[in-house]
Amino acid sequence: MAAAVFFVLVVVVIGGIGINLYLRSWVREESRREAHLRDPSTHTVAYAIPNGVDPVTVESALALAGLTSGVDRIGMVECVRIECTESQREQVRGVIEGIPMNAYDGSQLPAGHVVFEDER
Repeated sequence: MAAAVFFVLVVVVIGGIGINLYLRSWVREESRREAHLRDPSTHTVAYAIPNGVDPVTVESALALAGLTSGVDRIGMVECVRIECTESQREQVRGVIEGIPMNAYDGSQLPAGHVVFEDER
């Protein structure tokens, strides 16, 4: 009986340490990615997220297209900041225009031409 209790205790302690180490490495990687996107030497474009749209929808589609992105606040607007070169700008625009966007209430938002914040 004592051996079983000791075994469970060891598994719980090792499991807890493992989970903490995994989460720590994940948070550090996210911090590095965000710092890279905010670096002035990294060419990025910012897309203002329409009201009522989950930014994960946009980020997921961009990740599937092989683009690095992150949610950021630019001024008073919540945006998805996307790393891309000037030649990739139209590719990014096409990816975002192809996303079927739903508002939080489930209603379909009309698809329109994507305008980046530096084009306003």
